[in-house]
Amino acid sequence: MHVSSRLPGERAFTLVEVLIVVAIMGLAGAVLVPHMMQAGTLGVQAAGRMVISDILIAQNEAIAQQEVRRVVFDTTNNRYRVTDGSGNTLNVTWKAPTAGGNYIIDFANDARFDGVALANVDFDDDTPLILEFDALGTPTSDGGSLELTAGEQRFRVSVAPFTGRVTIAEIVEEPEEP
Repeated sequence: MHVSSRLPGERAFTLVEVLIVVAIMGLAGAVLVPHMMQAGTLGVQAAGRMVISDILIAQNEAIAQQEVRRVVFDTTNNRYRVTDGSGNTLNVTWKAPTAGGNYIIDFANDARFDGVALANVDFDDDTPLILEFDALGTPTSDGGSLELTAGEQRFRVSVAPFTGRVTIAEIVEEPEEP
């Protein structure tokens, strides 16, 4: 007597059907995953999170210390630093132990940000490469933005005037119509 573990009317997948589904998923993964993870995607996203974090730290430091704090961008050397109102780089060993404690983020020499570049930094008419916060944590300029690029990936980090709210958005090029 043969005992079946299936109930009458219950259907199951055959081995061939399961193998076909696995093959289709493998093919889709081989085609889609490299496209989704273009060179620099993770690095530029990590750089965006780092820049936002450091802008917020500078803003909070200005409030906590009741003194001006700045984020000074250097597009030529692909780095930025957090300074006091006199331009002295802050010394925080918990943030930048590899830079001798100086609060400098160097995209050019940090393997985590391979291929990431600072571009189009514009925070003030007089000093476009400097984002400054007063003792109330308010930007002293009318806000501004910077771009982070890596390969085809581009993100814009924006700082709102008055509130200092920081946002990030991917820059998507619209295809040209013929």
